[in-house]
Amino acid sequence: MGTATALVRSRWTGLDRILLIVLLLAYVPGYPGLGIDTREASNAVALGVAYSVAFLAPLLALGTSWRWPRTAAWSALIGGLVAVALGLLDLAGVLAGPAPSAMIVVDAVVAALGAAVAWRSWAFLRS
Repeated sequence: MGTATALVRSRWTGLDRILLIVLLLAYVPGYPGLGIDTREASNAVALGVAYSVAFLAPLLALGTSWRWPRTAAWSALIGGLVAVALGLLDLAGVLAGPAPSAMIVVDAVVAALGAAVAWRSWAFLRS
């Protein structure tokens, strides 16, 4: 086996799956209307759809990671980028006004985990 083929990652590692699980768990306390976020949003339907996509993409990636690793990587990349975007937009107060202090922590964690998931997925796709 040459050095070029030794560097190629052909399957997902346990760390990739753990990052997805932790990202999914990080969404739970911040889901609008269910967790610690009690703000009223004028665009509640659009916000619910955005959070649903952000939650379902990593869930799809986790489910497909054993059989279809490239499909899982694309789904995780999309989920990670959406997580970063939602976290940063909520921190900026664009989604539903100023975030309560507990949501600032949740948004920062979601954005950081989303960046880690997106980076790992992009590295997998480039290999």
